Parts: sequence; C-alpha cells; structure tokens
Amino acid sequence: MPARLSQAERIVLVAGVLLIFDLLLLPWHSADIPEDVGFDPTRTAVQEIYPAYGIAAVVLTAVMIVQIVLSRLMSVRLPPPGLPWPVVHLVAGIFVAVVLVIKLFRETELLGYGAYSGVLGGILVAYGGWSISREAEAEAEAEAEDPQ
Repeated sequence: MPARLSQAERIVLVAGVLLIFDLLLLPWHSADIPEDVGFDPTRTAVQEIYPAYGIAAVVLTAVMIVQIVLSRLMSVRLPPPGLPWPVVHLVAGIFVAVVLVIKLFRETELLGYGAYSGVLGGILVAYGGWSISREAEAEAEAEAEDPQ
C-alpha cells in the first residue's frame, strides 16, 4: 500500500512538475523582433543562452520527482545513491535553485516571464528538498527517543 505523501513531498512534486514545464516550454529570453525576420525571438531555459544550467535543473528536478513517485506512491524500494535520500533531496534542491539563479544573472538582458517564474519554482523545489531533510531528521530523533 503506498504511503501518504508528506507536505514537503507534495511541495517537491507540484513545484517540480511546474518547474520542468517552465524550463522546457516558457520563454526565458524574449525579444520584440518582427515576424518576417524568420527568427524565433523566444528561448526556453534549455536553449541557448547557457543551456547547461537549465538542463541540469530539469534532470535534478526529475530525479527528485521520480524518487518520490516510485518510493512513496508505487512502494518501490530504491537503494540510496551513497547518501540517504533526504540528503539527496536537500542537495539537489539547493543545486537546482542555485543554477537557476546563476543562469538568470549570467544573462540579464531580454528576460522573459519564464525566467522569473523558473527561479521562483527552483526556490520552491529547494524549500521542498530542505523540508524533506528536516522531516527525516525529526523522524530519526523520534525513533531515537522512543525505540520500540
């Protein structure tokens, strides 16, 4: 039977899906260029300028989402990747937020609305990852105080 999702996991799932949508589809850079030029003036976060930041954010966010879906919603037991999963969520969430802020500040001209909503989404994913790690710490402390 799948376990109930915590608030932190729901934050990561919702913010993560919205963030991936933002990074892949919404314009991070936008320019007013006449249509007859034959050039697409809107660029997403995974296209030029500095696409590696956007791609890294998509991959890490997807890892966080897939881990929650598999382990909590489908009851698949995943081995920890060298670190406990709550620590992975903490590090990955912070990394996602940091790379998106770096991407934002590396090219500040002609920013589209996707840049601002993407950074906000990255911050929410980081908050969710931090919250997951805090919940795990609280569970470990509760188990240490009340061993059964």
